[in-house]
Amino acid sequence: MSMMRHALLGRMAAATMKSSARSTFSSSSSSSRRPVFFSSSSFKNTNACRRRLPKTSSSFSFATTSTSFSSSSSSQREEEFKKRKQIKYDLKLLFDGECPLCVKEVNFLKSRNEKGLIAFVDLADPLYSSEENSGISYETGMATIHGVYKGNVMTGVEVFEKAYSCVGLGWVYSFTKVPALLTAANKVYDVWAKYRLEITGRPSLGDVLKARRMRTEEKTCAEATEGECNI
Repeated sequence: MSMMRHALLGRMAAATMKSSARSTFSSSSSSSRRPVFFSSSSFKNTNACRRRLPKTSSSFSFATTSTSFSSSSSSQREEEFKKRKQIKYDLKLLFDGECPLCVKEVNFLKSRNEKGLIAFVDLADPLYSSEENSGISYETGMATIHGVYKGNVMTGVEVFEKAYSCVGLGWVYSFTKVPALLTAANKVYDVWAKYRLEITGRPSLGDVLKARRMRTEEKTCAEATEGECNI
């Protein structure tokens, strides 16, 4: 009887162990196969994270790109500024700032001088200096038109030809390429230069030069006597 009791107890223990194992396996397998559901709040949080992450990275890349673009633009502007600064005029044009017709011609050239190839020098300016203009004195410059083209002093119609070429209108004086026409044009201009003061209602060149000399001497005398000069 004791042997039968032990055998029965052994069978019962084995059955219990099998049942426990089966329940454990079924629970684990069911949990592994069980679908995962997200709540609406967790789904919103996930989408928010997804939205935030690309936004942060894209804004960073945009900031980096815009910064690099800004730096490249500023460097390009600096290079352009340097290039403009390095541009030097080709022609220094000396003109009589008290001659209305001369000033009208100069204003026209200034309006076309977009490339800055012409530097305009007013002979009538009290601060005019011959040392800064290839040694051309006021008297010499007033006698006829003068220009300094790339270091070379020029006079007459050739100055106008260079000036108009610098502003893109060289065809106006294309006739100067013919020697006979250039000679005739210079003769006509010489007559105009000689009498242009009287034609424009101004004193003669001699009187203008005398008046300028007196102004210069008065200034020198006043400076030497600290303003007590009576000349």
